[in-house]
Amino acid sequence: MLDINLFRDDRGNDPEQVRESQRRRGASVELVDEVIHLDKEWRQRQFELDALRKDFNRINKEIAQLKIAKQDATEKIKSTEDNKRLTGEKTEEVQQAKAALESKLMSIGNLVHDSVPVSMDELSK
Repeated sequence: MLDINLFRDDRGNDPEQVRESQRRRGASVELVDEVIHLDKEWRQRQFELDALRKDFNRINKEIAQLKIAKQDATEKIKSTEDNKRLTGEKTEEVQQAKAALESKLMSIGNLVHDSVPVSMDELSK
């Protein structure tokens, strides 16, 4: 399986290299664009999940401070319950997005070396 970073131009890589390899292989170039799209979706969902976890930690600290000060923390506790529910849902979304990404990524072959002759006929020399 190819490294996902090969598809990320924001990481200094060139997805066109993978597209060219697909062309030389006679395979679908659109798969590369699909992987890029699925990767962006997965990264966005992961970012949202991380934000929910950050909020959960912040709220827990606030609850601890309220309890130390012997103040009512029921509203904060209720918001942590909502946050837990949302985090569970988002975790499922992230896992589904990751599975779809990995499935599509596995359908793309390794990069074709420059020394390999370009031909759609396997018997060519």
